[in-house]
Order: sequence, then structure tokens, then C-alpha cells
Amino acid sequence: MSALLNLDQQTMFTINALLLVVFAIAFAFAGLGQKDRTYWFYMVSSNVVFAIAFAIFSYQIDGTANGVFLPNLLLFIGLGFRLIAIRAFFGHSTPLISVLIIPIQATLAFMLWPFIGNSLTFGVINLLITVQLVTIIWTISVDQEDLKSKWGLILAYAVVVLSSFLRVLQGWVFDSSMSSLLPADVFLELNLIAAAIHISASGAFSLSIAYERSLNNLREIALRDPLTGLLNRWSIETLSEVLPKKKDSNLVCVIMIDIDHFKLINDAHGHATGDAVLKHCAELLKYTFRDYNLIARVGGEEFMILIPGKVAHSTAPLCEKFRMKLTERPFIRDGATVPFTVSIGICSGYVKERTEFDTIWENADKALYRAKSVGRNTTEIFEKIAAPTGL
Repeated sequence: MSALLNLDQQTMFTINALLLVVFAIAFAFAGLGQKDRTYWFYMVSSNVVFAIAFAIFSYQIDGTANGVFLPNLLLFIGLGFRLIAIRAFFGHSTPLISVLIIPIQATLAFMLWPFIGNSLTFGVINLLITVQLVTIIWTISVDQEDLKSKWGLILAYAVVVLSSFLRVLQGWVFDSSMSSLLPADVFLELNLIAAAIHISASGAFSLSIAYERSLNNLREIALRDPLTGLLNRWSIETLSEVLPKKKDSNLVCVIMIDIDHFKLINDAHGHATGDAVLKHCAELLKYTFRDYNLIARVGGEEFMILIPGKVAHSTAPLCEKFRMKLTERPFIRDGATVPFTVSIGICSGYVKERTEFDTIWENADKALYRAKSVGRNTTEIFEKIAAPTGL
């Protein structure tokens, strides 16, 4: 089938090779000083290998197995590098054998070329390329990390999947008596156009997905207390702006927890031990209140648990369970127990305005101070706030 788009295919091979080099340079700069060096290293490597393959294709090579073997082998190696990069990005290692399987199969297909002919060999090679691309798409799609850019990346790979599968059909269905393994026809032109789209789109989205993760990490850092890993006061302040807008979360319960005589622990054992006590307390809070993820450190030794949809009295048993856990699982430092207790204040109410949340928080604080005033190591509940009319 002759070319229908009248495009200079050698020039298109060259343009794609240049695009790959440009994005390889972009990936190299993007990876400078980054922790995920494996991702960037293999992204650069895959683009360099692809660029060499396209550069070889840009010459007027013959369509025999000997002529197309090397550039095709480089394509398989480049796709293997790309798979390693993407799996590394999502935190997975890649066994070397899994990357070598398809290039070995492709090599066998070329060795059998004299016996199976152009069409079957052509179809097998493009089918193997399709399999590698689908594997990459699967790796991206099954990961649970919330990254919007990954869907653009999947679409970029889907373009070349369709193009490669079309080449499979060309060899096995449309042109079963091919005279060359590199036919200069409309299918090749469509494949080169798809490659140009893929290189540009996948390059842009590969940079975008890394940038998006960096933003998510910065947002997480901004919302988390660096010592305990719990939410911080600012995250609670931010959340309190959203709560009144959620109709199904109008009822909220605020639990305030304060470590008793924390200053004495610092004075007697040092600030390093004090920090360790805070982390121990945070871990027990996460264990006891594991069904609720809104646990924050809002002050030096003060913690808050925010539970939507619960009244104060229904959370009191959990608070008592937490106090008991501190006794059952005491903090131990250098073989010695460092005992400590907590005081707890609880208040619940209905939130329609931000000021109402602030009032509940303030009342939970009042209950906490009452717990301290009556001897500490106890839980106090602020009297129930009635639901506003109309709810």
C-alpha cells in the first residue's frame, strides 16, 4: 500500500529523534537534585535509546531482517527502560528478566524470518511492541496514587498502542504478502505521526506527573506535624472552613487531649525524651482512633481529634480506652519506664458557620481545663450544644 499523505518519512524519523533528544535533556534537568533518580535516569536513557533507533531508521535502510533488526531491538530496549522508569516512579522494582523477555522473543522472530516470511515477522514484532506498551499503561493505571496527570500519560501511550496494533493487522490481515519489513506506506506515516504525538504528549505528562507529585508532597508537608506525622493546627483551621459546607457533616465532635505535667518530663529527662513521648502518644492515638483520620497535634503537648457525625458521649468510651492504653503500653526509654497521663475534654455540636466550630473547639478546651482542675488523668464532657433549628 503506497503512501497517501505524501510525507517525507525519513524527515519524520529525524524530527521524532530530535524531539526525543529535547525531552531527554528536559528529563535530565528535571531530575537534578531529585530523590527519584532511578525514574529520571531511565526516562533519559529510554529517550536516548529511542532517538538512536529513529536516527538509524532515518537513513535509507533496506527492509530485510538484517536491516531493521538493530533499530527495532533498540525500540524494545527503550520500552524496557521506560517500564523500569515508570515502575520506579510508583515505588516498584523491576526484575531484569522481565525486561529482557520481549527483546529475546523479538530476536527469535528475526532469526526465524527466513522461514516465516515478512508478513508474519512484521506482525509479531509490532505485536510485541504493543504488549510492552500495554504493560506500561497497566502499570500506570493500577496505581492508586491520586495523580490526575497519569490519565494524560495513559492516553499518550494509547495513541501508539492503536498505531502499533494497526501495524499488526497490516502484516497479518491487510498485506499478508509484504515484500519488506519496513514498507513505506500510509501505515508507516500514521505510525510516525502517532509517534510524534506520543513523544510530545508523554514527555509533557511525564514532567507534569512528577511536578504534580511534588506539589502533593509539599501540600502534605504543609498539613503535617513533622515530629508526629499527625495533621497540624493549620490543617484543622483549613478543614473548619469546609465543614459548614458539608450538609452530612453538620454534627461534629471535638476531642482535646493534653499530656499532664509535660514540662516536668522535659526537665527531668530532656527534650529528646519529650519528643519521643509525643511520638508515643501520637502512635497510641492513631491506634485507638484508627477509624478516624482527623487526628492533629495542635500545640506543644496538645492533640485534637475531630469526629464528624458523633455526639460527645458516644466518643467518651474511646477516650477512656486511650487513657487505659497509656497504662497498658507505657513509654520506655533506655530500659526505664517514663510514665505519663493525659487529660481529655470533649464537646460536640452542630456547625453551620465557622464561628460555631470555633465555639465547639473553645468549649472542648474548657472541658479539658476542667479535667486538669479536678486532678488530671480524667475525661470531661462539655454540656451538649442543641442543634440549631431548621437542621
